[in-house]
Amino acid sequence: MKKLIFTFSLFAFFTLSAQKNIGGKIYDKHPALDVVDAFTKAFVAGDEATMRSLTTDDFKWWQMNVMDPKPSPIENLIGRSKYFSENMINFNVKNRGQAYSDAIEFKGADRVDVYTYQMLTGVDKKTGVILKIPRNSIFNLTKDGKKITRLSIMDSQLKWNKAYEAYNTKKNGTIYVDHPFISKVRLLYAHIMTGDLEAMRSLYADNASISDAINSEEGVFFTPDEEIENLKKFLETYEVLDVTESGYPDLLEYEGTETQTIISWWDLTIKNKKSGKRKKHSNHSQVTLNKEGKIIREVYYYNAAHLPK
Repeated sequence: MKKLIFTFSLFAFFTLSAQKNIGGKIYDKHPALDVVDAFTKAFVAGDEATMRSLTTDDFKWWQMNVMDPKPSPIENLIGRSKYFSENMINFNVKNRGQAYSDAIEFKGADRVDVYTYQMLTGVDKKTGVILKIPRNSIFNLTKDGKKITRLSIMDSQLKWNKAYEAYNTKKNGTIYVDHPFISKVRLLYAHIMTGDLEAMRSLYADNASISDAINSEEGVFFTPDEEIENLKKFLETYEVLDVTESGYPDLLEYEGTETQTIISWWDLTIKNKKSGKRKKHSNHSQVTLNKEGKIIREVYYYNAAHLPK
């Protein structure tokens, strides 16, 4: 039995050992890496001559993140290079974070492969769209590592599509100057002026989130009950004498959503109860309501430093 167990263990050891096999070598320094770096710099600069000099006559490239990748000639890539270099502010393609390129010589392969992990960045001069697109590429080079024969690029087509769409005119919903739900915002500020915090609380859904965007830490939201307590403390020091619409509220009904967003601007006359000083105070509000007309999110903007002392 011991002999059988030993024989089985020995067989398992050799089986596991046989699974290891060196399929090639990876380099962090290699002539092919220098060629790829030079090609990338030429692409960023719109340098057609250098791009052609670093590729073979039969060079092809593929955009891999599409439904049906097809080979394209060098002219197509040069066209993109020239457009980006001429129409992008601070256009660049560089290593992403701590990543660096690898040169790989696969066993039995008559080529050198370079894998890059980069970020394409820039600002479109015409649309102002800021591009930050992760970009992974595989360069196939000749055996001596001097010429690029093939290039496969993988980047976010969703981000590219968003950049392209910025050139078009597209509706994203409807804006209403009059709408029954606009009354919710008007009542919200009316209740602040009258101090009826109970009526104000009834306008919120129980799961609503509220942000004092300027005077709170980033990412801090209050529940409706917490917001009512904040207002109670505010009204201990200040009295709201008057509330006036600045312009008029707009209700935005975005396509594909069941909520409505109301943006509004207000002028509040506020009195410091202790000093008696008064001051006109501007306030901007963004309120989102569910289909029942309850406030589920509110973000308001005012500068507490401008309150009367």
